[in-house]
Amino acid sequence: MSSCPAAEAIYPNDGHLACVRRGIVAAILICAFVVLAVYYQANIAQHLDYPREGEVSANYAKYVGQNVTISGSVVATDVGSFQLRGVYSTYTILSSEAVQRGDVVTVVGTLQPGHQLRAVAMYVAPWLLSELVYVRSFIALVFVVVLFFVSWRFDWRAFVIRPREPGRDTHRGRRGD
Repeated sequence: MSSCPAAEAIYPNDGHLACVRRGIVAAILICAFVVLAVYYQANIAQHLDYPREGEVSANYAKYVGQNVTISGSVVATDVGSFQLRGVYSTYTILSSEAVQRGDVVTVVGTLQPGHQLRAVAMYVAPWLLSELVYVRSFIALVFVVVLFFVSWRFDWRAFVIRPREPGRDTHRGRRGD
């Protein structure tokens, strides 16, 4: 019996070769994915409209007077400005936009000396909306786990996951009446 039964059905005389071909194709696709991911990560700064905080922090003076993108959390508010804590530094954002402490903000603006940014455009997400992502993910996880265990069970003796048998009681492993 072949270790690749689907290939045996398609290529009755050449099952092993079909499995090898599938393995080679899978390896090529995985390698292509890894190469594209590495290329994207290495060249992401070239494909952005505006430099991000990582590029700005590496050479602050180079970007003064240019539009940049900074993202982070609001740590303090004032009339006409607010403090935004990014990954590398805290910036003073010059804007009359109403924000609350804890809001997650992405700002596109003109970088000025002294870690100031005159806002051109902003996206503000209240902290509750940011935290809602985790709540939604938890609910989805519970849903997927329930769906999984409706059709599958864990066999503790063999330490494997097996499909449930129709007509079996799910709690005791005995036939239901």
